[in-house]
Amino acid sequence: MLIDETFEMVKHAFESGKPAHGYLITGPLRGLVMDLTIRILQYLFCESQSVKPCGICNGCRKVRERTQVDIEWIYPEKKSRVISIENIRENLLAKVSQSSMQGGWKAGVIVGADRLNTASSNAFLKTLEEPTDKTIFLLLTEAPQQLLPTIISRCQRIDLGEIRQLDEPWRGRMIETLSFDLYRTPIERLSMCNSLYSVLTDLKKHVEELVKNEEQENDKIEEHKDVFDAKVSARYREFRGDFTLVLLRWFRDIFVLCSGGENALLYNQGYTKILKERAANLDLSQAIYNLKAIEELSVQMNERNMPEESTLAYAIDRIQHGVR
Repeated sequence: MLIDETFEMVKHAFESGKPAHGYLITGPLRGLVMDLTIRILQYLFCESQSVKPCGICNGCRKVRERTQVDIEWIYPEKKSRVISIENIRENLLAKVSQSSMQGGWKAGVIVGADRLNTASSNAFLKTLEEPTDKTIFLLLTEAPQQLLPTIISRCQRIDLGEIRQLDEPWRGRMIETLSFDLYRTPIERLSMCNSLYSVLTDLKKHVEELVKNEEQENDKIEEHKDVFDAKVSARYREFRGDFTLVLLRWFRDIFVLCSGGENALLYNQGYTKILKERAANLDLSQAIYNLKAIEELSVQMNERNMPEESTLAYAIDRIQHGVR
C-alpha cells in the first residue's frame, strides 16, 4: 500500500539519522494524511523495545488520543479558519523551544497548514529553518499551493493520492437531487437548492456529533467553546469540500459526454442514461460554463467562506441543467 511504503521511507530517514526538519503531507485530512501522521508519531513515541510502532503501548495510545505531552497539535481558530501568530508563538513555538518532558522527541503538528497567515507563517518559518534538537514538524494540508514557497522548500513533501468521496447517505441524496428532471423554472431550481442545502445542514450536525464523541472517547471534553467550534469548523470544511466535489463530478460527466467522451470516463457510472439525456440538451460551451460555475462555487464556499445558502442558490440558478 502507498501508506506502508511512505511510512517505511520516513522511518528509514529517522533510523539513518537524517530525517527532514519538516514533512509537508498533502491530501484529504481525514484519510491517509491523518493515518500516516499518527503512524509517524507513534513510531517516535512508541515504548516498545522491539517492533515500532507497536500500536498498543502507552506511548502509542497517547499519540492516538492526542494526549502525548511532547506533541503540540495546532488547528485553525474559531470561525475565521486562520492559524494566528499568537497560536504559533504561544502554543507551538513555546512548546518546541522547551526541553522534552520525556527526554525524547518533540513534535508539532499543524492541521490545515494552508490556514497560516503571513505573520504566523513568517514566525513559524524561523523555527523551521533552525529547529531545536530532536524536533519534528508535520504540516498537513489539502491546499499546499497556499503555503509560503519558503515553507514548502524547507519541508520534505509527501503527496498522498486518494479518491475522495462524500460519505453516504449524503452523496446519494445529492445525486438523487441532481438527477431529478423538474428544474425548468426558478421555483423548481430553488427547490433543488433547498434539497442540496439540507445536505450541508445535516453534515454540519454530523460533524458536531463526531467531534463530541471523539472528545468523550478520549475523556477530553473541551471547556472552551471557541476551541470546540474551531475543531468543528476544520472538520466540516473537509466534508464541504467533498460536497462540492460531488457537484463538480456530476457536471464534469456531462462535459465529458458533450465533448464526445466514452462512457468509461464517467465518474457516476450508475447514472449514464440520465447524464446522456442532459448532455444531449447542452452544447459544449454550456457544459464548460457549468464547470466554471461549480469551480467558482467551490472557491466561494471553501476558501472565501461566503454564505452557503445564497452562494449555492446563485450557482444552481445560473447553471444549465440540460432539462427540457
